[in-house]
Amino acid sequence: MDLSPGTMSRRRFLQTTASAAVLAGLGMRGANAFAQAPATGGFKNLIDPSKKLRIAAIGAGGQASVDLNLMASEDIVALCDVDFARAAKSFARWPAAARYQDYRVMFREMADQIDGVLIATPDHTHFPAAMMALEYGKHIYVEKPLTHTIGEARQLREAARKAGVVTQMGNHGHANETTRLVKEWIGAGVIGPVRRVHFWTQRPVWRQGGLDLPRETQPVPPTLDWNLWQGVAPERPFNNIYLPSAWRAWWDYGCGVMGDMGCHVMDTAFWALDLRGPFRVSAECEGLTRVSAPRWSVIRHEFPQRGELPPVSLSWFDGGVLPPTPKEYGDAPLPIRGVFYYGDKGIIMTQGDYSEAPRLLPEAKMKAFRERPEKTIPRVPGGDARMEWVNACKGGPKPGSDIVDYSAALTELVLAGNLAIRMGRPLRYDPATGTCIGEPDADRLINKTYRLF
Repeated sequence: MDLSPGTMSRRRFLQTTASAAVLAGLGMRGANAFAQAPATGGFKNLIDPSKKLRIAAIGAGGQASVDLNLMASEDIVALCDVDFARAAKSFARWPAAARYQDYRVMFREMADQIDGVLIATPDHTHFPAAMMALEYGKHIYVEKPLTHTIGEARQLREAARKAGVVTQMGNHGHANETTRLVKEWIGAGVIGPVRRVHFWTQRPVWRQGGLDLPRETQPVPPTLDWNLWQGVAPERPFNNIYLPSAWRAWWDYGCGVMGDMGCHVMDTAFWALDLRGPFRVSAECEGLTRVSAPRWSVIRHEFPQRGELPPVSLSWFDGGVLPPTPKEYGDAPLPIRGVFYYGDKGIIMTQGDYSEAPRLLPEAKMKAFRERPEKTIPRVPGGDARMEWVNACKGGPKPGSDIVDYSAALTELVLAGNLAIRMGRPLRYDPATGTCIGEPDADRLINKTYRLF
């Protein structure tokens, strides 16, 4: 493990007096939020429903701008982005919002003017930014995947539990009507016990596979603070191969296709099939390198019986590799993204990334499906996960993808797929301990070191 000057292990990072405060050089101000959090009971720091939520965004371009536009009814008080050119459209829309490149400075100067924090940055930045927000007692909305590593997901879950604030991961399809329908259909036994699930996506849509670190050093764009963009990741010379979105291919910054889409595509199965507890995970791939994700992968999770639920196998296909087509589907080409749920009495198919257009196969069975299961799961108004979080910050129902009870565990499941890819052999993962049984070497990928920046 690299403990050279300028790096810090996860354990030391977290044991040092308030981890994010160490990175910021801000002392202990934020750590008090944990001490004040209730051990049990409702959320703290809730907002008067008659007032607007004061939101700061860490990340203001790209996906962050989509999230902000859906929260535009609230008070956007601060916009932080390491590249002001990338954030320009958000700056123009909210000209009164304070502008920052370094979120540590933003918290130091504006903590008492912020209620909630949106974090929509490259994956490697999620954890340190979210930890700092929690240490200041702020509600957080963190884009998927929740964290860069499994160890971070587990640590963030415990930090969120202690902070006692409202949290949500941005796998926004979890708020959908169709996600709920699939869970209700499966729960009602419409297709009988589910024993297999196949997921597929056309991604990557960025350059990925067979990559090594670029040798060329390029000039840093004048609007970008490259040191802040790298954050806790190892220091590298700037090269535009990483930006604006191809960082997903590089293990130092992203989590490949599984990290990009897994928390979306696998969400409904995780919820409907109660995919908790230990599992076996294995992977095949092509184009994997030490520093970057593969060109394509096929990942399999195998779960034993869970209570009355039978064993189930999950198969993930990406990079143009498609699952077998069930005869009940017919001869039409498969959509570029979707899920098949195989039960003892039939198949449910959904399309897209968020369980869209659920239907039974074959089509004749769907046409005969007139008596539908009762809708027992509460609906999210408008299916809007961002406003679900905003409303929860004002005393509304807890968000469905709350970090403590839901999305940290989903993230562990998803990122275990990357463990199998990078370790190159089948693994037995135990979420009770956060370890791979009999594989101590996997800890170097479950946890990581952090650059002090």
